[in-house]
Amino acid sequence: MNYIDHATQAGLTEAYAATRMANPLFHQFCELPICRHMQLEESLQLFSCFDVVQGKSGEIIYASGSDTDKTMRLIVSGSVTVSSPSYGIYSHLGPGDVFSLFSFLDESRLHSATVTAEQDSTMLCIQREYFNLITVEDAGLGNLLLRFMFRLLSQMSLKMESEYAAMHYYVSGRRI
Repeated sequence: MNYIDHATQAGLTEAYAATRMANPLFHQFCELPICRHMQLEESLQLFSCFDVVQGKSGEIIYASGSDTDKTMRLIVSGSVTVSSPSYGIYSHLGPGDVFSLFSFLDESRLHSATVTAEQDSTMLCIQREYFNLITVEDAGLGNLLLRFMFRLLSQMSLKMESEYAAMHYYVSGRRI
């Protein structure tokens, strides 16, 4: 067996971090509202967990009622539309927004909407199988990913609560 000594391993780690930090996509990731509060090391670790996927304008990412592909997506640039057969387009998502999180967490859940790239888009994606591997192989990184996903869920929940409150206020205001 060939072993890498600690000095060589440290040098490789520094080179890897420098390569990531030179990546413009990494800087876009760090500027997303969900990431702004994180330490540089946390950002580097999280960023390294994601695959970069490009969506072309007009491309259907997945259709309503389809089986989950067990992939969570975070939009870094561009935008997507969210639609359903009954309501048509009901949301536009852009940088910092996440989708497929519920079907990522609940592997038996079907996609509840059709998501289509509205513009050419760049997304950071992680598949459930890779997430599971990380949580088993590297507890620290797995915990960081779990905290990140909890923040994403919290952000989504606050957005839904705000929208519900605005609708309630609107409806109540019309009754007075």
